[in-house]
Amino acid sequence: MFDGMLSAKYLGWLQKSLYQDRIEFVAGTLIHLKYLEEVIVEHVHEWIRFTKYCGDRGIDVPFTIYAQDVGDYIRWRFPKGNPSRCRFIKASLRIFIEADAMGNFSRRIHALPPPTSALFQEWVPPYLDFLHQHRGVSEKTLRKNTFALSEFAEFISRINIQNLRDLTAHHIHDFCIHRGNRKAITWVSYMGIVRRFLKYVFLRDGLDQDLSFAVGTAKYFRHSGVHDVLTEPEIDKILGCADRLSSLGRRDYAILLLAARYGMRPSDIRKIRLEDIDWRRGQIVFLQSKTGRQLILPLLPEVSDALIDYLRMGRPSTQTRNIFVRHIAPFEAFVANNNLSRIMIKALDRAGMGKRPGARGLYLFRHSLATNMLKADLPIKMIGDILGHASTDSTFGYMKVDLFHLRSASLSISEVLDE
Repeated sequence: MFDGMLSAKYLGWLQKSLYQDRIEFVAGTLIHLKYLEEVIVEHVHEWIRFTKYCGDRGIDVPFTIYAQDVGDYIRWRFPKGNPSRCRFIKASLRIFIEADAMGNFSRRIHALPPPTSALFQEWVPPYLDFLHQHRGVSEKTLRKNTFALSEFAEFISRINIQNLRDLTAHHIHDFCIHRGNRKAITWVSYMGIVRRFLKYVFLRDGLDQDLSFAVGTAKYFRHSGVHDVLTEPEIDKILGCADRLSSLGRRDYAILLLAARYGMRPSDIRKIRLEDIDWRRGQIVFLQSKTGRQLILPLLPEVSDALIDYLRMGRPSTQTRNIFVRHIAPFEAFVANNNLSRIMIKALDRAGMGKRPGARGLYLFRHSLATNMLKADLPIKMIGDILGHASTDSTFGYMKVDLFHLRSASLSISEVLDE
Protein backbone atom coordinates (compact mmCIF):
# COMPACT_ATOMS: atom_id res chain seq x y z
CA MET A 1 0.00 0.00 0.00
CA PHE A 2 2.85 2.36 0.81
CA ASP A 3 5.29 1.36 -1.94
CA GLY A 4 6.95 4.50 -3.24
CA MET A 5 5.58 6.53 -0.32
CA LEU A 6 7.82 5.35 2.53
CA SER A 7 11.55 4.88 2.83
CA ALA A 8 13.03 1.42 3.31
CA LYS A 9 13.57 2.14 7.01
CA TYR A 10 9.95 3.03 7.65
CA LEU A 11 8.69 0.14 5.53
CA GLY A 12 10.82 -2.20 7.61
CA TRP A 13 9.42 -0.79 10.86
CA LEU A 14 5.90 -1.04 9.49
CA GLN A 15 6.27 -4.69 8.47
CA LYS A 16 7.48 -5.58 11.97
CA SER A 17 4.74 -3.60 13.70
CA LEU A 18 1.90 -5.37 15.46
CA TYR A 19 -0.28 -2.48 14.32
CA GLN A 20 0.37 -2.71 10.59
CA ASP A 21 -3.28 -3.49 9.80
CA ARG A 22 -4.42 -0.59 11.96
CA ILE A 23 -2.03 1.82 10.26
CA GLU A 24 -3.13 0.73 6.78
CA PHE A 25 -6.82 0.94 7.74
CA VAL A 26 -6.60 4.47 9.15
CA ALA A 27 -4.44 5.60 6.22
CA GLY A 28 -7.12 4.24 3.88
CA THR A 29 -9.68 6.33 5.73
CA LEU A 30 -7.62 9.47 5.12
CA ILE A 31 -7.34 8.58 1.45
CA HIS A 32 -11.12 8.21 1.26
CA LEU A 33 -11.49 11.61 2.94
CA LYS A 34 -9.25 13.10 0.21
CA TYR A 35 -6.35 14.11 2.44
CA LEU A 36 -3.32 15.21 0.43
CA GLU A 37 -0.80 12.44 -0.17
CA GLU A 38 2.01 14.34 1.55
CA VAL A 39 -0.18 14.84 4.61
CA ILE A 40 -1.06 11.14 4.73
CA VAL A 41 2.64 10.23 4.55
CA GLU A 42 3.37 12.56 7.47
CA HIS A 43 0.63 10.88 9.50
CA VAL A 44 1.84 7.38 8.63
CA HIS A 45 5.40 8.32 9.64
CA GLU A 46 4.08 9.47 13.01
CA TRP A 47 2.00 6.35 13.57
CA ILE A 48 4.95 4.10 12.76
CA ARG A 49 7.19 6.04 15.16
CA PHE A 50 4.56 5.90 17.90
CA THR A 51 3.82 2.19 17.58
CA LYS A 52 7.57 1.44 17.50
CA TYR A 53 8.02 3.58 20.62
CA CYS A 54 5.30 1.59 22.37
CA GLY A 55 6.68 -1.73 21.14
CA ASP A 56 10.25 -0.96 22.27
CA ARG A 57 8.94 -0.24 25.78
CA GLY A 58 6.61 -3.21 25.92
CA ILE A 59 3.44 -1.16 26.24
CA ASP A 60 0.20 -1.34 24.29
CA VAL A 61 -1.06 1.59 22.23
CA PRO A 62 -3.39 3.55 24.58
CA PHE A 63 -7.12 3.79 23.96
CA THR A 64 -7.31 7.51 24.68
CA ILE A 65 -5.31 10.57 23.68
CA TYR A 66 -5.32 11.63 27.34
CA ALA A 67 -3.30 8.59 28.48
CA GLN A 68 -0.02 9.21 30.30
CA ASP A 69 1.85 7.14 27.69
CA VAL A 70 0.78 9.58 24.96
CA GLY A 71 2.05 12.54 26.94
CA ASP A 72 5.34 10.75 27.61
CA TYR A 73 5.76 10.01 23.90
CA ILE A 74 5.10 13.61 22.87
CA ARG A 75 7.67 14.89 25.38
CA TRP A 76 10.17 12.29 24.14
CA ARG A 77 9.39 12.87 20.49
CA PHE A 78 9.23 16.64 20.56
CA PRO A 79 10.71 18.10 23.77
CA LYS A 80 10.84 21.62 22.32
CA GLY A 81 10.40 23.44 19.05
CA ASN A 82 7.67 24.80 16.80
CA PRO A 83 4.26 24.64 18.58
CA SER A 84 2.46 24.02 15.29
CA ARG A 85 4.54 20.90 14.72
CA CYS A 86 3.68 19.67 18.18
CA ARG A 87 -0.02 20.25 17.45
CA PHE A 88 0.29 18.17 14.28
CA ILE A 89 1.81 15.29 16.26
CA LYS A 90 -1.03 15.42 18.77
CA ALA A 91 -3.61 15.54 15.98
CA SER A 92 -1.97 12.61 14.23
CA LEU A 93 -2.01 10.47 17.36
CA ARG A 94 -5.63 11.45 18.02
CA ILE A 95 -6.68 10.25 14.57
CA PHE A 96 -4.81 6.96 14.99
CA ILE A 97 -6.16 6.29 18.48
CA GLU A 98 -9.73 7.50 18.03
CA ALA A 99 -10.63 6.10 14.61
CA ASP A 100 -13.43 3.58 15.10
CA ALA A 101 -14.35 0.51 13.06
CA MET A 102 -15.92 2.78 10.42
CA GLY A 103 -12.91 5.09 10.31
CA ASN A 104 -14.68 7.95 12.09
CA PHE A 105 -12.76 10.27 14.40
CA SER A 106 -13.31 13.69 15.94
CA ARG A 107 -11.83 16.69 14.20
CA ARG A 108 -10.33 18.28 17.29
CA ILE A 109 -8.82 17.35 20.62
CA HIS A 110 -11.45 18.43 23.09
CA ALA A 111 -10.43 19.42 26.58
CA LEU A 112 -11.32 16.98 29.32
CA PRO A 113 -14.54 18.02 31.01
CA PRO A 114 -13.93 19.52 34.44
CA PRO A 115 -14.64 17.27 37.42
CA THR A 116 -18.18 17.57 38.73
CA SER A 117 -19.72 16.96 42.12
CA ALA A 118 -21.89 14.00 43.04
CA LEU A 119 -24.93 16.30 43.16
CA PHE A 120 -24.22 17.48 39.62
CA GLN A 121 -23.87 13.92 38.35
CA GLU A 122 -27.09 12.87 40.10
CA TRP A 123 -29.37 15.65 38.89
CA VAL A 124 -27.98 17.59 35.93
CA PRO A 125 -27.62 14.82 33.29
CA PRO A 126 -31.23 13.61 33.81
CA TYR A 127 -32.42 17.22 33.63
CA LEU A 128 -30.53 17.86 30.38
CA ASP A 129 -31.95 14.63 28.97
CA PHE A 130 -35.43 15.82 29.94
CA LEU A 131 -34.88 19.13 28.15
CA HIS A 132 -33.63 17.37 25.04
CA GLN A 133 -36.23 14.60 24.90
CA HIS A 134 -39.35 16.41 26.07
CA ARG A 135 -38.67 20.08 25.39
CA GLY A 136 -36.74 19.77 22.13
CA VAL A 137 -33.97 22.04 23.43
CA SER A 138 -31.10 22.57 20.96
CA GLU A 139 -27.54 21.37 21.57
CA LYS A 140 -26.35 24.95 21.89
CA THR A 141 -28.88 25.68 24.64
CA LEU A 142 -28.02 22.41 26.38
CA ARG A 143 -24.37 23.46 26.50
CA LYS A 144 -25.38 26.78 28.04
CA ASN A 145 -27.50 24.96 30.64
CA THR A 146 -24.60 22.66 31.44
CA PHE A 147 -22.24 25.58 31.97
CA ALA A 148 -24.63 27.52 34.21
CA LEU A 149 -25.63 24.49 36.27
CA SER A 150 -22.01 23.40 36.71
CA GLU A 151 -21.33 26.81 38.23
CA PHE A 152 -24.37 26.45 40.49
CA ALA A 153 -23.26 22.95 41.53
CA GLU A 154 -19.73 24.24 42.23
CA PHE A 155 -21.19 26.93 44.49
CA ILE A 156 -23.21 24.29 46.38
CA SER A 157 -20.07 22.20 46.87
CA ARG A 158 -18.13 25.20 48.19
CA ILE A 159 -20.69 25.71 50.96
CA ASN A 160 -20.48 21.98 51.86
CA ILE A 161 -24.00 20.97 50.90
CA GLN A 162 -24.09 17.27 50.12
CA ASN A 163 -27.85 16.90 49.71
CA LEU A 164 -30.13 19.29 47.84
CA ARG A 165 -32.69 18.93 50.64
CA ASP A 166 -30.30 20.96 52.80
CA LEU A 167 -30.48 23.86 50.34
CA THR A 168 -32.28 26.97 51.58
CA ALA A 169 -33.56 30.19 50.03
CA HIS A 170 -30.74 32.02 51.79
CA HIS A 171 -28.14 29.88 49.97
CA ILE A 172 -29.78 30.58 46.63
CA HIS A 173 -29.86 34.30 47.37
CA ASP A 174 -26.11 34.22 48.09
CA PHE A 175 -25.50 32.58 44.72
CA CYS A 176 -27.67 35.07 42.84
CA ILE A 177 -25.98 38.22 44.16
CA HIS A 178 -22.48 37.20 43.01
CA ARG A 179 -22.65 37.58 39.24
CA GLY A 180 -19.03 38.76 38.94
CA ASN A 181 -18.24 40.75 35.81
CA ARG A 182 -20.99 39.20 33.69
CA LYS A 183 -23.44 41.43 31.91
CA ALA A 184 -26.86 41.74 33.48
CA ILE A 185 -28.60 40.12 30.53
CA THR A 186 -26.26 37.11 30.74
CA TRP A 187 -26.87 36.72 34.45
CA VAL A 188 -30.63 36.94 33.93
CA SER A 189 -30.42 33.98 31.55
CA TYR A 190 -28.35 32.05 34.12
CA MET A 191 -30.92 32.72 36.80
CA GLY A 192 -33.64 31.45 34.50
CA ILE A 193 -31.71 28.21 34.01
CA VAL A 194 -31.25 27.73 37.76
CA ARG A 195 -34.91 28.58 38.43
CA ARG A 196 -36.18 25.98 35.96
CA PHE A 197 -33.72 23.41 37.28
CA LEU A 198 -34.90 23.85 40.87
CA LYS A 199 -38.51 23.51 39.74
CA TYR A 200 -37.57 20.24 38.01
CA VAL A 201 -35.79 18.93 41.11
CA PHE A 202 -38.78 19.80 43.31
CA LEU A 203 -41.23 18.04 40.99
CA ARG A 204 -38.93 14.99 41.05
CA ASP A 205 -39.04 15.00 44.87
CA GLY A 206 -35.45 16.13 45.22
CA LEU A 207 -36.43 19.14 47.36
CA ASP A 208 -38.81 19.38 50.29
CA GLN A 209 -40.11 22.73 49.05
CA ASP A 210 -40.12 24.62 45.79
CA LEU A 211 -37.10 26.94 45.96
CA SER A 212 -37.40 28.25 42.41
CA PHE A 213 -39.18 31.31 43.83
CA ALA A 214 -35.97 32.25 45.69
CA VAL A 215 -33.96 32.73 42.51
CA GLY A 216 -33.48 36.44 41.97
CA THR A 217 -32.77 38.37 38.82
CA ALA A 218 -30.79 41.37 37.62
CA LYS A 219 -32.10 44.67 36.39
CA TYR A 220 -31.45 45.32 32.74
CA PHE A 221 -33.01 47.11 29.81
CA ARG A 222 -33.41 44.87 26.80
CA HIS A 223 -33.09 47.56 24.14
CA SER A 224 -30.57 49.77 25.94
CA GLY A 225 -27.64 48.97 23.64
CA VAL A 226 -27.14 50.25 20.10
CA HIS A 227 -26.31 47.85 17.27
CA ASP A 228 -23.14 48.51 15.33
CA VAL A 229 -23.98 48.89 11.64
CA LEU A 230 -22.30 49.40 8.28
CA THR A 231 -23.20 52.05 5.74
CA GLU A 232 -24.36 50.95 2.31
CA PRO A 233 -21.08 52.11 0.67
CA GLU A 234 -19.16 50.05 3.23
CA ILE A 235 -21.25 46.97 2.46
CA ASP A 236 -20.67 47.44 -1.27
CA LYS A 237 -16.95 47.83 -0.66
CA ILE A 238 -16.73 44.64 1.41
CA LEU A 239 -18.58 42.61 -1.21
CA GLY A 240 -16.66 44.25 -4.05
CA CYS A 241 -13.29 43.32 -2.52
CA ALA A 242 -14.22 39.65 -2.15
CA ASP A 243 -11.97 37.10 -3.85
CA ARG A 244 -14.17 35.44 -6.48
CA LEU A 245 -11.44 33.63 -8.41
CA SER A 246 -10.37 30.93 -5.93
CA SER A 247 -12.62 28.12 -4.71
CA LEU A 248 -12.31 29.32 -1.11
CA GLY A 249 -13.05 32.88 -2.20
CA ARG A 250 -16.20 31.77 -4.02
CA ARG A 251 -17.41 30.06 -0.87
CA ASP A 252 -16.72 33.07 1.33
CA TYR A 253 -18.34 35.47 -1.16
CA ALA A 254 -21.55 33.41 -1.22
CA ILE A 255 -21.58 33.38 2.59
CA LEU A 256 -21.08 37.15 2.75
CA LEU A 257 -23.83 37.70 0.20
CA LEU A 258 -26.36 35.60 2.15
CA ALA A 259 -25.58 37.61 5.27
CA ALA A 260 -25.68 40.98 3.50
CA ARG A 261 -28.81 40.52 1.37
CA TYR A 262 -30.98 38.51 3.76
CA GLY A 263 -29.44 39.21 7.17
CA MET A 264 -29.17 35.46 7.71
CA ARG A 265 -27.73 34.34 11.02
CA PRO A 266 -24.33 32.59 10.89
CA SER A 267 -25.93 29.43 12.33
CA ASP A 268 -28.44 29.32 9.46
CA ILE A 269 -25.79 29.96 6.80
CA ARG A 270 -23.62 27.25 8.30
CA LYS A 271 -26.44 24.69 8.29
CA ILE A 272 -28.18 25.54 4.99
CA ARG A 273 -28.39 22.43 2.79
CA LEU A 274 -28.51 21.72 -0.92
CA GLU A 275 -32.19 20.81 -0.76
CA ASP A 276 -33.02 24.15 0.86
CA ILE A 277 -32.53 25.92 -2.47
CA ASP A 278 -35.65 25.64 -4.63
CA TRP A 279 -34.17 26.64 -7.97
CA ARG A 280 -37.40 26.21 -9.94
CA ARG A 281 -39.48 28.42 -7.67
CA GLY A 282 -36.63 30.82 -6.98
CA GLN A 283 -36.77 30.42 -3.21
CA ILE A 284 -34.59 29.59 -0.22
CA VAL A 285 -36.60 27.53 2.28
CA PHE A 286 -35.07 26.43 5.57
CA LEU A 287 -35.75 25.92 9.27
CA GLN A 288 -34.10 28.59 11.40
CA SER A 289 -31.69 27.32 14.02
CA LYS A 290 -32.75 29.82 16.66
CA THR A 291 -36.53 29.71 16.37
CA GLY A 292 -37.11 26.36 14.67
CA ARG A 293 -39.53 28.11 12.31
CA GLN A 294 -39.53 27.83 8.55
CA LEU A 295 -38.32 30.87 6.66
CA ILE A 296 -38.95 31.41 2.95
CA LEU A 297 -36.81 33.95 1.13
CA PRO A 298 -36.72 34.92 -2.55
CA LEU A 299 -33.63 33.67 -4.38
CA LEU A 300 -32.13 36.92 -5.60
CA PRO A 301 -30.30 36.73 -8.96
CA GLU A 302 -26.92 37.76 -7.53
CA VAL A 303 -27.26 35.22 -4.72
CA SER A 304 -28.26 32.53 -7.22
CA ASP A 305 -25.24 33.32 -9.38
CA ALA A 306 -22.88 33.23 -6.39
CA LEU A 307 -24.24 29.87 -5.20
CA ILE A 308 -24.07 28.34 -8.67
CA ASP A 309 -20.53 29.64 -9.13
CA TYR A 310 -19.46 28.06 -5.85
CA LEU A 311 -21.27 24.75 -6.36
CA ARG A 312 -19.91 24.30 -9.88
CA MET A 313 -16.41 25.67 -9.56
CA GLY A 314 -15.51 25.89 -5.88
CA ARG A 315 -17.14 23.31 -3.64
CA PRO A 316 -15.04 20.18 -2.98
CA SER A 317 -16.51 16.80 -3.80
CA THR A 318 -18.12 15.54 -0.59
CA GLN A 319 -21.08 13.52 0.67
CA THR A 320 -22.07 16.33 3.04
CA ARG A 321 -25.43 17.89 2.20
CA ASN A 322 -24.52 21.26 3.73
CA ILE A 323 -23.80 23.78 0.99
CA PHE A 324 -20.80 25.30 2.73
CA VAL A 325 -17.99 22.99 3.80
CA ARG A 326 -14.43 23.15 4.96
CA HIS A 327 -11.85 23.35 2.17
CA ILE A 328 -9.26 21.30 4.05
CA ALA A 329 -9.71 17.54 4.27
CA PRO A 330 -11.88 16.09 5.60
CA PHE A 331 -14.36 18.12 3.52
CA GLU A 332 -17.10 18.36 6.13
CA ALA A 333 -19.64 20.88 7.32
CA PHE A 334 -18.50 23.54 9.76
CA VAL A 335 -18.61 22.54 13.42
CA ALA A 336 -21.58 23.66 15.49
CA ASN A 337 -19.78 26.43 17.37
CA ASN A 338 -18.24 28.06 14.27
CA ASN A 339 -19.89 31.47 13.79
CA LEU A 340 -17.96 32.11 10.54
CA SER A 341 -16.33 35.17 12.07
CA ARG A 342 -12.98 34.52 10.37
CA ILE A 343 -14.66 34.95 6.98
CA MET A 344 -15.98 38.37 7.94
CA ILE A 345 -12.69 39.44 9.53
CA LYS A 346 -10.79 38.58 6.35
CA ALA A 347 -13.39 40.44 4.26
CA LEU A 348 -13.00 43.55 6.42
CA ASP A 349 -9.22 43.34 6.09
CA ARG A 350 -9.45 43.15 2.28
CA ALA A 351 -11.73 46.18 2.26
CA GLY A 352 -9.27 48.18 4.41
CA MET A 353 -11.64 48.12 7.38
CA GLY A 354 -9.81 45.63 9.54
CA LYS A 355 -9.13 48.16 12.29
CA ARG A 356 -12.64 49.58 12.45
CA PRO A 357 -13.96 49.92 16.03
CA GLY A 358 -16.92 47.86 17.09
CA ALA A 359 -18.26 44.52 15.92
CA ARG A 360 -16.50 42.46 13.27
CA GLY A 361 -18.76 39.45 12.78
CA LEU A 362 -21.42 38.52 10.22
CA TYR A 363 -24.11 40.00 12.45
CA LEU A 364 -22.91 43.39 11.20
CA PHE A 365 -24.74 42.64 7.96
CA ARG A 366 -27.91 41.57 9.78
CA HIS A 367 -28.04 44.71 11.88
CA SER A 368 -27.21 46.90 8.89
CA LEU A 369 -29.95 45.35 6.77
CA ALA A 370 -32.55 45.91 9.48
CA THR A 371 -31.47 49.55 9.87
CA ASN A 372 -31.56 50.20 6.13
CA MET A 373 -35.04 48.66 5.84
CA LEU A 374 -36.26 50.95 8.59
CA LYS A 375 -34.86 53.94 6.70
CA ALA A 376 -36.77 52.76 3.63
CA ASP A 377 -40.03 52.90 5.64
CA LEU A 378 -40.72 49.16 5.40
CA PRO A 379 -43.34 47.99 7.93
CA ILE A 380 -41.98 46.50 11.15
CA LYS A 381 -43.86 43.25 10.48
CA MET A 382 -42.24 42.89 7.06
CA ILE A 383 -38.76 43.53 8.46
CA GLY A 384 -39.35 40.93 11.16
CA ASP A 385 -40.54 38.40 8.57
CA ILE A 386 -37.43 38.92 6.43
CA LEU A 387 -35.11 38.57 9.43
CA GLY A 388 -37.04 35.57 10.73
CA HIS A 389 -37.98 37.10 14.08
CA ALA A 390 -40.40 35.05 16.16
CA SER A 391 -41.76 38.26 17.72
CA THR A 392 -41.98 41.88 16.58
CA ASP A 393 -40.46 42.80 19.94
CA SER A 394 -37.14 41.60 18.56
CA THR A 395 -37.54 43.89 15.57
CA PHE A 396 -38.34 46.90 17.76
CA GLY A 397 -34.78 46.73 19.06
CA TYR A 398 -33.59 48.25 15.79
CA MET A 399 -35.84 51.30 16.02
CA LYS A 400 -33.47 53.03 18.43
CA VAL A 401 -30.97 53.50 15.58
CA ASP A 402 -33.59 54.89 13.18
CA LEU A 403 -32.44 58.46 13.81
CA PHE A 404 -34.44 59.98 10.95
CA HIS A 405 -37.80 58.91 12.34
CA LEU A 406 -36.73 59.55 15.93
CA ARG A 407 -35.91 63.15 15.04
CA SER A 408 -39.36 63.60 13.50
CA ALA A 409 -40.91 62.60 16.83
CA SER A 410 -38.66 64.77 19.01
CA LEU A 411 -39.81 67.88 20.85
CA SER A 412 -38.40 71.30 20.10
CA ILE A 413 -36.84 73.45 22.80
CA SER A 414 -39.86 75.80 22.77
CA GLU A 415 -42.22 72.88 23.28
CA VAL A 416 -40.18 71.71 26.24
CA LEU A 417 -40.11 75.21 27.77
CA ASP A 418 -43.86 75.60 27.31
CA GLU A 419 -44.35 72.57 29.48
